[in-house]
Amino acid sequence: MNKVKIIFLLLICVLPLITFTQIDNTNCDLLHNGTFIYFYNNEKIKVTINENNHTEYHENGKYVIHSKLFWINDCEFVATCVKTTIPKPFYRVDDQMHVKVNRIYKNEIYFTSSINRNEWSGKLVRID
Repeated sequence: MNKVKIIFLLLICVLPLITFTQIDNTNCDLLHNGTFIYFYNNEKIKVTINENNHTEYHENGKYVIHSKLFWINDCEFVATCVKTTIPKPFYRVDDQMHVKVNRIYKNEIYFTSSINRNEWSGKLVRID
């Protein structure tokens, strides 16, 4: 067999491994502590995370949601609501929201969340 055929065969064997192997090198350290914002119904929501504590400030701090975080891994957590002052909240005390980071680009964190059989994707932007 000549060298061209050998190289071609190697490429045929190795290329699918490279193509179908997904390497997740997302470093989610920036999510564990910091101040972030996201937008909901054209309103800017401020979020602070301090390792296991999560607080959201709605309507410039008029309403808050406090949650405890349980980190499943570096890029995935469960937030259990411990207090909310939002009238008619989407979720209540003791409800658990699952959050998984899909990717990070600079200071933007793209995620998927689910709670009470509802799922959505969103983006947090780190501001500090």
